[in-house]
Amino acid sequence: MQHVATDIIIAGGGLAGMSLALQIHNRNPHLAITIIEKNTFPVPDTTAKVGESTVEIGAHYFTEVLGLKEHFQQNHLQKYGLRCFFGNVQGNFDEHDELGVSELFGIPAYQIERGTLENHLHQLLTNKGITIVDGAVPENIDLGDKQHTVICRKGNKQHAFTGRWLVDAAGRQALLRNKLNLNKETGHKGNAVFFRVDKRVIIDDWSENQVWQQRVCEPGKRWLSTNHLMGPGYWVWVIPLASGATSFGIVMDDQALNDSNIQSFEDTLEWLAKEQPNCARSLQGATLLDFKVMRDYSYGCKQMFSDQGWAMTGEAGAFSDPFYSPGSDFIALNNTFITHLVERDMQGKDIRLESALFHKFYDSFFENTLSLYKDQYGGFGDRKMMSVKLVWDYTYYWGVFALLFFTDAIGDIELMRKITPNLLKSQKLNKKMQTLLRQRAQKRAVLPAKSIFMDQFLVPCLSKLNDVLKTKDVNVEHALEANIAIMQQVVPYFEDMLSDDPSIDIDETEQALLGHYRQSVLA
Repeated sequence: MQHVATDIIIAGGGLAGMSLALQIHNRNPHLAITIIEKNTFPVPDTTAKVGESTVEIGAHYFTEVLGLKEHFQQNHLQKYGLRCFFGNVQGNFDEHDELGVSELFGIPAYQIERGTLENHLHQLLTNKGITIVDGAVPENIDLGDKQHTVICRKGNKQHAFTGRWLVDAAGRQALLRNKLNLNKETGHKGNAVFFRVDKRVIIDDWSENQVWQQRVCEPGKRWLSTNHLMGPGYWVWVIPLASGATSFGIVMDDQALNDSNIQSFEDTLEWLAKEQPNCARSLQGATLLDFKVMRDYSYGCKQMFSDQGWAMTGEAGAFSDPFYSPGSDFIALNNTFITHLVERDMQGKDIRLESALFHKFYDSFFENTLSLYKDQYGGFGDRKMMSVKLVWDYTYYWGVFALLFFTDAIGDIELMRKITPNLLKSQKLNKKMQTLLRQRAQKRAVLPAKSIFMDQFLVPCLSKLNDVLKTKDVNVEHALEANIAIMQQVVPYFEDMLSDDPSIDIDETEQALLGHYRQSVLA
């Protein structure tokens, strides 16, 4: 058996593992990195992996932090925001209520062709001298005292790699999480049915109504959104891919899944014909590329990083929910924490404090993200609840999480300690809002569709929060204080909107915060 010494072993050569390798190498090109991956490269461009859609943090990480902007612009589709459609409509698709933007706020996000991106990363890393052992399966992991060994099998041969750091990026195989008994219940129950077809589905073609077409400033661009077809206890994603294929997913709480009786693709088509007939018709003549049912997909992790030189990233550690596409965000977050730890450790510094604090920061981000989903799926078909939810969740995401990542504040221990009181304030506000949303979700309401367009671009506070992220050399402390002031102002208005008898009076403060948005929601 061949024994190879290296600095860093990354078990898993998918998106999480290879992007981590690139981030570490870009900052520390002298470190030897070995990636062990079970698949063989090149992988198919349209590969069966969930995680095709990015939002701001993930997109910023790939394009700006890793320097992949040119690749994304040339090989992936720029996303036209997140868009939701409501109402049990059997007729014309334009009769649905629509929640989305008429134009983009400005920070680009992308629909990722996962195979294309992973093949590009593989070639890029290989050219940089990083060792990638593909077609290899880990058989044994030995965690030592700051020295770890992975024995893997490639074909008929065993290979042993020993390194100072071992990072599990092997997804739901959970190599370290299972070995160290670090599994943690999240309390969130969710299930997903997902598949891809070899057909470009253009949601703009689902209606010829010119008024509906002209709602967006660039007619014909709706299909580039991450489109969501909403119902009580479920949502359906429709994500276009650069290859011309389209990704579909049906995400459900337990009640919706049990009612659906979905077990096969045929069951799925039958369910769609009943619940989302326009979607079902769009699949006619398409060839199925892959199909999978995943039950109870959410899980947590008791410890993500160790001062003994091991860590987890991507789905190897934890997974909350696919709504809002947070998977690439947590790859960005974890990889950045790990890069900081590796860097300091290799410089001979004591990382006991950093490893503990980074997990605490991560755990706080994860729990707050998880709160966006827990016991709320019942209200996903309720346009009033979701119109409030999306604007609040964006406010919290851009005003806190994205601000900390875009400014690299998450790696600054002293700054993070200094702003902790304000972070706790923001968490308290979020907890209040998520409690109100959970209470509303219990109704599992579906309001009669009125062909209303709830344009999030008309919400001035969202534009303001987004503009901060586009500003260079932001003072994080001051920006966070200003963002929290906005959150404190909007909470009472959102609380009123969620009530059974909302006020229709609009004062100057509300006009500055929410614009005409509130009027359209309550129409």
